[in-house]
Amino acid sequence: MQEEDDKDRLFVTALARGLQVMAAFRPGESALSNLEIAKRTGLPKSTVSRLTYTLTTLGYLSQDEHSGFYRLGVALLALGSVVLASYDIRQVAGPLMREFALENNVSISLAMRDGTDMVYLETYRSQSRVSVQLTVGSRVPIATTAIGRAFYAGLPENVRQQLNGELATRYGARWPELQQRLQQAMAEYQRCGYSASFGEYEPDVMAVGVHLPSPTPGQPPMSLNASGPAFAFSAEVMQQQVAPALIALRQRIVPVA
Repeated sequence: MQEEDDKDRLFVTALARGLQVMAAFRPGESALSNLEIAKRTGLPKSTVSRLTYTLTTLGYLSQDEHSGFYRLGVALLALGSVVLASYDIRQVAGPLMREFALENNVSISLAMRDGTDMVYLETYRSQSRVSVQLTVGSRVPIATTAIGRAFYAGLPENVRQQLNGELATRYGARWPELQQRLQQAMAEYQRCGYSASFGEYEPDVMAVGVHLPSPTPGQPPMSLNASGPAFAFSAEVMQQQVAPALIALRQRIVPVA
């Protein structure tokens, strides 16, 4: 109990709220008002106003002089580049992923876990005019995507159980159904060596995924997926052609005994 109290005393609420503000921004959005940020974070609008002013002063946000709305600032680019550079696996995986995307006419992505989501660290698309448009920094849920299910299937049991608790909190009444789907996906992964999400996360997207064990000590496990539009890739093509190729690619990036 004393240890928990000590941890609470170390927690800096003002810092946490500032990070909440920056986390409120989503890919593809141009700018947000203080009111919208307050809605997304659950913080009082007066608190948000002080936080956005401070973050703007420090360069982590920028404010449009006409609308008064905020967007993420260039100071975050430096932090983002440092984060990406810290994952050495991208240097190995990047060229192989690019080659894979071109050879198989698909989009391919590398992601790691952040809470109950997967965050894309690297992504490559084929030269096809129609491809899945997620980019570095995009977030997708673990529970309903191929890349998330592959990550889930490869976790140690104790870590998976901890994640189950977080997923239960996120999904509430929907969790029992989603848990059943995850169990089915894990059984499929153990049987076939890959996970799948055929039109479940996005109705027009077919995807398969594989777990990527930790490449070096101290770095987290990740996962890979390959995806394409439903009109061009049937479930049969994904299962018989793309999935085996993705498993072979995983073996080239991080050999699994």
